[in-house]
Amino acid sequence: MKRHEWIPSRGKRLSAMIHEPEAAPGAPVVICCHGFTGDKVGANQLMRNLAQCFEAAGFCAVRFDFAGSGDSEGSFAADTTVAGWQEDLRSVAAWVGARFSGRSVYLLGHSLGGLVALTAAEMGLAGRIAVAPVVHPIENFRDTILGPVLWAKAARGETIANFYGKGFSLDSGFVGDLIAGCYDPLAAAGAFAVPLLIVHGTADAAVPIAGSEELCDACASNKEYTILDGADHVFAGRHDELGAVIVTWLRRQTK
Repeated sequence: MKRHEWIPSRGKRLSAMIHEPEAAPGAPVVICCHGFTGDKVGANQLMRNLAQCFEAAGFCAVRFDFAGSGDSEGSFAADTTVAGWQEDLRSVAAWVGARFSGRSVYLLGHSLGGLVALTAAEMGLAGRIAVAPVVHPIENFRDTILGPVLWAKAARGETIANFYGKGFSLDSGFVGDLIAGCYDPLAAAGAFAVPLLIVHGTADAAVPIAGSEELCDACASNKEYTILDGADHVFAGRHDELGAVIVTWLRRQTK
């Protein structure tokens, strides 16, 4: 069963889709965080397909748009920062905790959403799932996603546009937040108290797989690292395989 909800955050409304299996009352919940320039549907419907896979396997899924992305209120250029996304995730997690009280909650993040999921507070989580996560945000955005020229312009306080083949504009606050925030998933993973699943593809041209290898080494808790040979950043044509990996892991955690 799928339904739409509005979740308040940062004075705006976040658009969220809830997938809940009718035959599994009290099912664990997976909160799904999309990536940079993405949304709750995802490239090639990645987030939607994963949520439907979780629902079919007996799990509840909550996929949502960060403020300024997808159908959520706000401006992509102004509202897209890691700090802002972290606040949105706290709002969604609080909503899930109130609406699905007593259930186990897992946090899944793809790409930049993976960075947000990895650096989020424990919030009573039962586990984390990092799918092609950004582990070194400054290097990744400066050298690849934005490129050195646009990165330098943003660092000078200018609005930038048309990066990585995307027709988006982005205020300088995004880069300023990355620099000032010192976001470090490796340090965060060293203090994890809950299980972590990492999944990355060997053909990922956007986010280096080496970061996931470092993340696995740094994680202090129970961890599992799955490499999908030949999979790109959005796992094109591999959504069923990716979903099966995650569901298998979730079932082990919820025995």
